[in-house]
Amino acid sequence: MTIDANKIMQNILRKEGLAQSPEPLIQIETFGKAEHEPLIESAGETFGKPISVCFAGVGTCGVNVLMSLKSQNATDEMVEFLGINSDGGSIRELEKNGFTNNIPLSMGDSYYLGAGGDLEAAKDLGKKYYDEFERRFKGMDLVLVVTGMGGGTGTGVAPIVAKAAKEVQSTKKNALTIGVATMPSGIEYDRREIAMQGVEELRKYVDALIIFDQINIPEVLDQENASMDQADELIDSRFQIVLQSIMDTVTKYTKRNIDFADVCSTLKSSGDAIITTVEAAADNVEEIKKELARALSDKLLLEHSNKIASRLMIYQFYERGYSAVAHYEVVSEIQKLFNFTKVDGYYRCVLDSPLEGVAPFLKIGHGEGEEYKGRTKVIVMAAGFVDKSPVIAEPPPLKVTSKVTALNPAVPPELAETKILPMQPASTVGTSSTASTAIADIPWPEEKIQLELPKATSVRELMDRGFSL
Repeated sequence: MTIDANKIMQNILRKEGLAQSPEPLIQIETFGKAEHEPLIESAGETFGKPISVCFAGVGTCGVNVLMSLKSQNATDEMVEFLGINSDGGSIRELEKNGFTNNIPLSMGDSYYLGAGGDLEAAKDLGKKYYDEFERRFKGMDLVLVVTGMGGGTGTGVAPIVAKAAKEVQSTKKNALTIGVATMPSGIEYDRREIAMQGVEELRKYVDALIIFDQINIPEVLDQENASMDQADELIDSRFQIVLQSIMDTVTKYTKRNIDFADVCSTLKSSGDAIITTVEAAADNVEEIKKELARALSDKLLLEHSNKIASRLMIYQFYERGYSAVAHYEVVSEIQKLFNFTKVDGYYRCVLDSPLEGVAPFLKIGHGEGEEYKGRTKVIVMAAGFVDKSPVIAEPPPLKVTSKVTALNPAVPPELAETKILPMQPASTVGTSSTASTAIADIPWPEEKIQLELPKATSVRELMDRGFSL
């Protein structure tokens, strides 16, 4: 371990109150970089040390996402990017784009030629490099396993990568492994079955799972002449939003702060999740609400119209002087979109059947900054989805025909007359005739039927006029 004498001297001077330009208490040190990077704010057991974040791209899709983030000039100084693939060509592309922390996968005779869509071969590759995965994830507090499902390497190796990350994190309280994956498009429909197998396997080893379903890309693009580049950029942007939303949450400090421990409480062992960010002009609350509805109903994301988010985190940023009423409206709109129940004028998470081991959690933070002049930014993380209980409608009023012929066709219409009387105990229901006995056997909820028949001089006359005994 190299001893930094200058740093030691700075610490001594700081304790004596003599340091002229104190260094940040928490610093980020990334692979391949000698300089220190800005701090990542945290809480609890991680206070005083950096949160280490790894964005692991697995398979060709995952590797392409890494390169896309680089080309978009994404802020990467606080994130460790790790490329994992069996295709040597994509590994070389990563290296050409400045990514040096990669794990090329080879089974020996394949010599980095890819898995060829062979799921079992891909699983064997993942098992072979399992120890290497664990070594790379050592010390990582947050791991995002990014991949595309339906092929070979991503589908087979990504769950094993996630398993290694979770194993390394098992002794930490505040640590997360998040899976972010795509499902095949409609023209690749035959690959969706194997993709689903991969998704279910990945789900076993991640705290939260975010799925982007490409089958809805044509509908989301909504343009006949949209290019394939636009389709690719659409998916890449969703990955970028997830990463940026998390980083913005854990790197910014506000008076009503949300830290990494809150993110863990939101996403830990929570299953399917949604993470997104919405930006809009700050002076129009209705426009903000419209943008939130559009983003949270994104057809590439989990369909949650019939689900309640039992874990919900909302972080809003705005310029100084922002309206408190507007903030409350924004938060309430998000709660409504995730099917909270309005009780006494406020939205609450009301669950009839909460998930076992998933306690409801709500965290709302907000803060101001000069960079938000004239606009507002809202970060939303939702997870722990529970199916809404089906609404059981009130039973319709029981309709009783006024004609006894509905019960006994032998009764002539002119002899049939009904009266609806107040509810009485069942024991008082008359049983003087076959028709009245049949009605007495019906469990009326609020009313009972009593039939009154015209008086007849004899049984024979009744039988002649249609009655049967």
